[in-house]
Amino acid sequence: MRINLPNPTQFSRVFKSALGKSLDLEVQGITTDSREVQKGDLYIAITGERVDGHSFLQEVFDKGANAALVSKSLENIYGNQILVKNTVDAIGKVSILWRNQFDFPIIGITGSNGKTSTKELLKHILSAKFDIHATEGNYNTSISLPLTLLQLTSFHGASILEMGASQPGDIKELCKIANPTHGLITNISPAHLEGFKTIENVAKTKGALFESLSKGVAFVNVADNQVAKLKIFGDKITFGLTPDCDYPTDLHHEKDGTITLTINAQEVPTNSTNLSFAKN
Repeated sequence: MRINLPNPTQFSRVFKSALGKSLDLEVQGITTDSREVQKGDLYIAITGERVDGHSFLQEVFDKGANAALVSKSLENIYGNQILVKNTVDAIGKVSILWRNQFDFPIIGITGSNGKTSTKELLKHILSAKFDIHATEGNYNTSISLPLTLLQLTSFHGASILEMGASQPGDIKELCKIANPTHGLITNISPAHLEGFKTIENVAKTKGALFESLSKGVAFVNVADNQVAKLKIFGDKITFGLTPDCDYPTDLHHEKDGTITLTINAQEVPTNSTNLSFAKN
């Protein structure tokens, strides 16, 4: 993943405040992929299970990178290596300070299914009123979410962040970085149980989004039993295919097979035949 920084000068200030280390030269962009490095970039070297990003340090400097964030400083490398204990944690700290410059709504979205489609729908709707910042594609991990946040600017009116999880605790950590003001959990199901083992662990992990909203608003899909049971510490707005909620919804199929929703007596065509899409 690679991003262009909206304000390199301000990024340098935030970087120093977060890590206590200075960038010798302003950086124009950030990437975690040595193949995507452009002149003036900050390269983040990540040590993975299969590949160690530190192996490509000289390559990225040869391509014109201004600096590299590293967790081990290598000898005989001609370039500015900025040493930290953990590079993923370090860029997370920088993104926290960057995010906290802004007081517009930050909407976190997670769930077992439908995160990306729901994010795109919400982005489309809110774009009619605001300049919307949103996760690109499904960049929703502890590595990619901080980079997404670093693209926030004062020109935005709201941010929509997709949050993914592959193991217990992931959403809690993402919420520490993003500090969302609003949260939506699409659903909780046995999908992708590999890292969780039980649906209860899935629910606990996803539920961390609502737990982070002590002063925010949770959008609760009461038609999903697992979501409906989650603890809410702030305000909530309920919705679902049931009459017992703030925004009761009904759906019916048109002659062409597409689904239309009825919400508070207002019909909303989805132009889709996909039931899961309509529910989202």
